[in-house]
Amino acid sequence: MATTAWAGAAVAIPICLAASPYLARLTLTVADRGDTAWYRGVTPSWRRLAVTAGIGLVLGALSGGAAGLSALLPAFILLALTSTPLIMIDYEHHRLPNRLIYPTAAGAIVLLVIAAASRDDWPALLRSVEGGAAVFAVLYTIMFVSPRSFGYGDARLGGVLGLYLGFHSWAAVYYGILGGFVLGAGVAIVLLAARRATCKTAIAFGPMLVLGTLLVLAFDLTQ
Repeated sequence: MATTAWAGAAVAIPICLAASPYLARLTLTVADRGDTAWYRGVTPSWRRLAVTAGIGLVLGALSGGAAGLSALLPAFILLALTSTPLIMIDYEHHRLPNRLIYPTAAGAIVLLVIAAASRDDWPALLRSVEGGAAVFAVLYTIMFVSPRSFGYGDARLGGVLGLYLGFHSWAAVYYGILGGFVLGAGVAIVLLAARRATCKTAIAFGPMLVLGTLLVLAFDLTQ
């Protein structure tokens, strides 16, 4: 990472760690469709709190590294904050609830518009919208053809991530989503080799999409 990337990570990491106690609370309530007060959360165990903080640390570092000290940093911090509970929820319940996906999408659009305005880079914003639509369309098509492979939540999350990738470049859209597939395949192979899963075992794909996106953007793996 360049100096500005490290500086962005230094800003994002403390924010994610400070928010981790609340994010850990959300991991216990967001997936409960019947909980109308899900946004309050419930008291987590120390283990859950530690795991949430660890995920927040990693996502904060990658998000800050991807944005650097630029107008994009607020948008990437939002992605790190909302993706932290989403990763845990998807791992535990194989769900990516709209309660977090939709606010993330709305917040991302607003913050990316502000970033584009500050840089007077409207072509990047248009490419962002197109990238989000393209990723959603591709993942939705895969879900339609092979429902056991992906869920609608994966397609929606992919659309949100496509906004971030598209703001960077079309190459980032390709490599970011490809990175998610590669990570997913790698995890599946490891689990199969360790006999912790079978060919029919469902594997949470949301975390792979998030990590693939952030790794590509943080380390500029588009060359």
